[in-house]
Amino acid sequence: MTGMILTIAAAIAALASLVISLGYHILIYFKARSSKDSWIVNPKASQAGGSGNGKVRITIVVPTKNEPLDLLVEATKVRAQALTSAKHCSGNVLIVSDDGEGYVRKLRRALHSEISSGIVKVLRRERPVGGRSGALDHGAKVADGEYVMILDSDSKISAETLDSVCLAASELKPPAIIAPWRGYAREPGRVSEAMIFSTDTVSHLLYRMRGKAGFFVFPLGSGTAIRKDVLEEVGYWGPNIIQDDIWLGTKLALRGYFPVVLGKGETEVLVPSRLRALRIQQSRWAYGASEVLSRTLYSILARAKMSLGRRLEMILYMLQPALTLLILIAALLAFAAAVLEPGWGFWRALHSPALIAIALVAEALIVAYVALQLKLSDKTGWITDGASLWKSLVQLGRAAAMLGVLIPVMGIHSLRGLLRLRYRYIITPKQGSSVGRDWLPYAMLAASTAGTALALLSNNIVSLTILLPFLIVSAYSSVRIE
Repeated sequence: MTGMILTIAAAIAALASLVISLGYHILIYFKARSSKDSWIVNPKASQAGGSGNGKVRITIVVPTKNEPLDLLVEATKVRAQALTSAKHCSGNVLIVSDDGEGYVRKLRRALHSEISSGIVKVLRRERPVGGRSGALDHGAKVADGEYVMILDSDSKISAETLDSVCLAASELKPPAIIAPWRGYAREPGRVSEAMIFSTDTVSHLLYRMRGKAGFFVFPLGSGTAIRKDVLEEVGYWGPNIIQDDIWLGTKLALRGYFPVVLGKGETEVLVPSRLRALRIQQSRWAYGASEVLSRTLYSILARAKMSLGRRLEMILYMLQPALTLLILIAALLAFAAAVLEPGWGFWRALHSPALIAIALVAEALIVAYVALQLKLSDKTGWITDGASLWKSLVQLGRAAAMLGVLIPVMGIHSLRGLLRLRYRYIITPKQGSSVGRDWLPYAMLAASTAGTALALLSNNIVSLTILLPFLIVSAYSSVRIE
């Protein structure tokens, strides 16, 4: 029996990661198709009530630090024009800057006409304590809108989407209104193309489809309007929160507040254009989501004002980045099995009912997930003919390769978040041309080549099956992505 423990354990860990991660997304899809509960809203102009002139006052808060000036100016002008053109909204754009005086002076000069008209205000925090979430607190407290909408420095929003937000606010007065993401890029390339595809499809699944399924939908860190009195009640965000959207979501859930999701309208978000930028972004998400889960798990289970099923789904949502730990464990076990448990060749594996069952379930899950992704591609407008079907498959493969390379760092950061170890907030680089190559694909290529070679030499087909995909994605990322 000692000759199979590591091999079977590696196979079980690999299967568990697929069952939970892929199975979770498949569950959302089928639950959305059959659910009668929904947090999707499609407001109409005829239903608008409002007060005064019929417009809902909204303050768009934009926290910023060390962002490219031209990018911030460009996005702010788009937001200001959208707010000016919106028929059912009034308010302003409030930029909360933690930058130096020189930067803020240039920013005000570039936005002179918008500031003069009163549609844009720029506040500089002289003592920028609390990081991004501290800036959010500062902006929300001085905001004069009934709703506070959070946008990143690079995010854009249209007048039509703002009108949908304000109509929903006027009609329903929900605690929070979410405009799901749509990706855009400033620098075309394989990374940005794949991340636009992934952003569009995953946002549709995790926001519109989860909303349609009746699950608790977490606010987005960019593209969510929150009622100011609700923010006051929950105590805003608080200082030094790494993943402020998930943290705010748990605060809302514990008080029985359910955000709603716009059926139409979206927030345009800038996607990473280089692998290093994506690594920084995903590492921060992995740490932040896991850290919030570690802090709130008991409270969600014991006090969240919703059904047990919804509470468990909330936890599963926050667990998504931590599932990379299971994949990482599977890879480490497979590496050890390749050294310590030789002789698990193809014919021997065929005589193991457990391994056959694991392989069949894994294959079925992967096929079902690819089909789901193509369905989401169709829903988000990526597929219109045979050529775009092929393009969607290419983008799906690229995104899978990049995320596969990121598994070790995401797993490590998730573990650090669960243990609540110290973390330094790093802003995702926006200027791809100056980011440079990332070391990770080459390190992964070296490690996976060694593991795959050991699995071949020891004739362990299970280790080979687990480690070979890491070799493929790291080789592809090294040659085609970087």
